[in-house]
Amino acid sequence: MKAAIYDPYLDTLGGGEKYTLTVAETMLKLGWQVDIFWSKNPSFIEKAEARFLLDLKNLNIVPDPFSVDSKNPKTKRNNFVSKPNSKNPLTLLSRVQKIKSITSQYDHIFFLSDGSVPFLFGKINTLHFQVPFKKLTVSNKQKALNRLRLKKIKNIVCNSEFTKKLIDKTYGVKSSVLYPPIDTDNFKPAAKKENIILSVARFDNIMNTKRQDVLIKVFKEITDRYKPGWKLVLAGSSIKEPEANNYLINLKSQAQGYPVEFLVNQNFSVIKDLYSKAKIFWHAAGFGVDEEKDPESVEHFGMTTVEAMSSGCVPVAIKKGGVKEVIQNEETGYLWETEKKLTAYTKLLMDSEKIRQEISKRAQERAKDFSKDNFVSHLKSLLISS
Repeated sequence: MKAAIYDPYLDTLGGGEKYTLTVAETMLKLGWQVDIFWSKNPSFIEKAEARFLLDLKNLNIVPDPFSVDSKNPKTKRNNFVSKPNSKNPLTLLSRVQKIKSITSQYDHIFFLSDGSVPFLFGKINTLHFQVPFKKLTVSNKQKALNRLRLKKIKNIVCNSEFTKKLIDKTYGVKSSVLYPPIDTDNFKPAAKKENIILSVARFDNIMNTKRQDVLIKVFKEITDRYKPGWKLVLAGSSIKEPEANNYLINLKSQAQGYPVEFLVNQNFSVIKDLYSKAKIFWHAAGFGVDEEKDPESVEHFGMTTVEAMSSGCVPVAIKKGGVKEVIQNEETGYLWETEKKLTAYTKLLMDSEKIRQEISKRAQERAKDFSKDNFVSHLKSLLISS
């Protein structure tokens, strides 16, 4: 059996990339030949294996047929599938023929959408959405093309019920949910937790802002008014070099003089160790956003929140997006909407070790619902039913 996987953002190595590459690993272990469409630097595979603890040694990289020129890695990706050249139908037809000649050789194609609907000609085609796209401006002609393309798509899969709700409405489809894979077995709490509040989120304003500025502000107030002796650790990735990342530089300026530690582009073992030691996990992506009007700008699932829960961290996360599906408020963590609530929940956990430990145990159990084993099991069912 031969499969192909497409993800236009592989070199960012975010949560969506862990998702698609876990699909690749699962297929490889099932004995499939797996190709990944990619025409840029192939070094992401080695980095992904280290960061996500995946076995991808038998994954094949083949040229990306969805770019304008698959031989030129700098070419804008995926504009063919989203904005065909309607003024030159011959160009469009020739490119469709090119896509067909390449994709028709595959038994299964798994395609991570950037908001567009592609032409796919595999025997079975799965379209995956990580983002609850809502603000798409699509012409009537484009809508007609999308309907034509969707006839070749058998499975439409989303990463959360939050995403599914918007995708079904935006595209007029009926999708299913396959929650992201979390290596819950690889996360364990340390024998002795430390007075650490941890937040794990990128330091780049891509898709949604993680709002570490809010966390710094609240932490400073808690330190000044209530509880000195705690440390806030902000860990995450930066696409730019840290010294050139203005957002990160501004955050460091705001935190100056307080016990706030920044860990940028650290390997996964360092983050895993932090999860095990921290008592509290903070999450603020989407603060100040109206999720009904702008669903793309809040957290679409919240993989780091589940990783933290697996490690015995009590999550105190903003009540927006897919995170609401993960945390049962006051049972397996806390959901907040205002800075005042974030402060109150955090202070409660700081003041009562008994409450913190009780919530921690329930959080660990809840995290198992999103295990990699569950993901693989459900993915196998999807492949078999296809």
